Amino acid sequence: MQDTPTDSQRPEPVETVFFGKEMSRWGWFANVLGLVFLAVVSVTFVWIMSSLPRVEGRVPAKGMEYSATITRDDSGIPYITARSGHDAYFAMGWIHAQDRLWQMELQRRVGAGRLAEIVGEPGLKNDRFMRTLGLYRLAQDSVERLDDPTRNALKAYAEGVNAWINDNTQRLPPEFRLLRLTPEPWQPADSLVWARIMALQLTADWRDEALRGKLAATMPSRRLAELWPEATEGPVTIAAGLVDQVLATLPVAAEPHLASNVVAVSGKRSDSGAPLLANDPHLPFQAPSLWYLLSVEAPGLRLTGAMVPGVPFHLIGHNGRIAWGTTTTHADTVDLFIENLAGDDSYQVAKTTRPFGHRQEVITIKGQQAETLIVRESRHGPIISDLAAGQKDGQVVAFKSTALEPDDRTAQAMYRLGRTVDWRSFVAALSDFHAPVQNFAFADTGGNIGFITAGRIPVRSKGTGFAPVQGWSNAGEWTGWVPFSKLPQSFNPKTGLIVNANNQVTGEKYPFHITTRWPEGYRARRIEELLEDKSKITPADLRAMQLDTLSLAAQEIKELLDVPADASAKAREAAKLVASWDGGMDRDRAEPLIFNVWLDKLWTRILADELGGDLAAMRAVRPRVLGEILTVNRHWCDDVGTEKAESCDDLIAETLEATVTELSAKYPGKTPAQWRWGDVHQARFAHPILGRIPGLNQLSDTSLPSDGDDFTINRGSFIPGQFTHVHGPGLRVIFDLSDLSKTTFVLATGQSGNPLSRHYRDLLPGWQTNEGLTIDKPADGSASITLEPSY
Repeated sequence: MQDTPTDSQRPEPVETVFFGKEMSRWGWFANVLGLVFLAVVSVTFVWIMSSLPRVEGRVPAKGMEYSATITRDDSGIPYITARSGHDAYFAMGWIHAQDRLWQMELQRRVGAGRLAEIVGEPGLKNDRFMRTLGLYRLAQDSVERLDDPTRNALKAYAEGVNAWINDNTQRLPPEFRLLRLTPEPWQPADSLVWARIMALQLTADWRDEALRGKLAATMPSRRLAELWPEATEGPVTIAAGLVDQVLATLPVAAEPHLASNVVAVSGKRSDSGAPLLANDPHLPFQAPSLWYLLSVEAPGLRLTGAMVPGVPFHLIGHNGRIAWGTTTTHADTVDLFIENLAGDDSYQVAKTTRPFGHRQEVITIKGQQAETLIVRESRHGPIISDLAAGQKDGQVVAFKSTALEPDDRTAQAMYRLGRTVDWRSFVAALSDFHAPVQNFAFADTGGNIGFITAGRIPVRSKGTGFAPVQGWSNAGEWTGWVPFSKLPQSFNPKTGLIVNANNQVTGEKYPFHITTRWPEGYRARRIEELLEDKSKITPADLRAMQLDTLSLAAQEIKELLDVPADASAKAREAAKLVASWDGGMDRDRAEPLIFNVWLDKLWTRILADELGGDLAAMRAVRPRVLGEILTVNRHWCDDVGTEKAESCDDLIAETLEATVTELSAKYPGKTPAQWRWGDVHQARFAHPILGRIPGLNQLSDTSLPSDGDDFTINRGSFIPGQFTHVHGPGLRVIFDLSDLSKTTFVLATGQSGNPLSRHYRDLLPGWQTNEGLTIDKPADGSASITLEPSY
């Protein structure tokens, strides 16, 4: 028999990471801790992922009249089938909320001046400015000024948004959870305020007006005319401090964002014999994209195209019979009126005085006490210079804009636009389009094409509005609007081609003033070069045109950049590349990088001594002005701060060497021919909230190398000096009127606004190569939700 082991001879118990009889106290503790961690991770994962949309099943929806289906295709694009107009707009509101509620929330808070409620101090600049203008108050007042069908559509849309919110308080997008925010009910005014924001962004002259007024105090008129050669009236001098105070108060939402391309081709110029219409609106990049694709069908309503979530109307699209696209006109719809103070709280009007109007705005600030803002108003508008702390000048600045007109009926125009059937009804619908001023291109299945400018453009008693107005003098008053019947338009032109890329839309004999400073016409000229000799234009031709990267501005300017023989070897190598370059702004080429860095340094070097701190307001290169400086107005090249008289040749050589030195340090070991434009010129799609949080920005933001510059058809506008691509075509569309089901859409980022969704950025590869999607009723078996009446 075997001896029984004593206690001292027994082996020590084995610790395991599993539950069992042999587990020690520390083993138990480790297992419990591990299980708690796994449970927390699992619950967190489920909680976060619950924000993803439900795409199948039957959903009770309080407010629906009948059942409606929402079917999605493989890209997440919804196709709505409803049995009434009310239900169609309800379903649009419901699906917008499901996919883009945070974008909608942010848009309405920007317009209402309520950002500080959720982000604290960083939102105050926006809130003070928007409250001073009173955009949301105006949007609320304008709801009742609309006709019944438009107002009912806005209300049905709001009901749909609220139905989704009420049924999904535990499935809100991540941004709401991060900020511990529950969305308030959606109101019709929330849909209207966006157009008023765009009316601010899509006019830029007034910033130049303010700068010219400031520089007039120190710069001769002749010099000002060289910086603004299009100006026809002398500047009104404004105190430098007053201008600085005004410009310092402007939030990002009031910054100008201008550009777009549209082309309409008649059947006699197309391969199919039916019209084609191509459009790519250019706006700041963001994640998710501003645009949302949707198709809807209901009795009396059939629409397919691009919408802005929060707005229940297709801004670019077709209805089975007509198609339309838009560009910005660049009309001057904002004036700055300088008011002379005439006491503690009154201002001068001719030889009399008038008291300011007042209203009080209370701004809630997260984590702080609320702020009370007293807004003063003159007869010309709110006093924006009051936003500058410590402002003590004897003058103040009033802001007058078509965005502040109380009777705006733009939403009514967009509602009617989707129901038009021909050119006559299309034009009639746009008679109510007020702000912002836009160019509309048209094509129909009957073979017609057309173009019309729509919106309120002020008629002034004196002057052009390109200089600040002396408010006390009664000069420059707005006396009415350019009559709608007199706005530029064209129907079935003999050339069979309509082109607009924000270039001038009027001839020399046009009797009304639209704007003083039109964008330079490089993109329009390039489009005409590509299409003018073609007689059998196809959608593929227009698709290639939209990706064109040839910069006519670069072709012009590079011919003026002569380099001395004594330049360094690497500088000569770089200059030789630019000299033999065709002007193509391709991301995988070296020449665009060398040229743009060189040009940026040259422009800055020329203007910095005269403009000083005001250079930031003119930081982007203006080719026409630069070309005149390098050929005619060469005195600008002399640095006024030095005794030596510098020449333009000196500055060209100096900035080339600085360019080569900078790029050599950035790309050590590479020759100039190996440098690449796409290394710095990257399209950036940043989330406005998550993109500011380290770690989360890796999930929400995207950057990818891109082509173009500010003057290419494939718009590649960048931050001066940094060259990050931040503005361009977030949407491209080509309508084929021979069969509108063949219409293709290209959307940056994706349909979803949720970074956890597979549709958040899945369309970016197609955007980079301009591979379009068609939108048609999805096949049987596609993911589908049925909204059913609930009481």
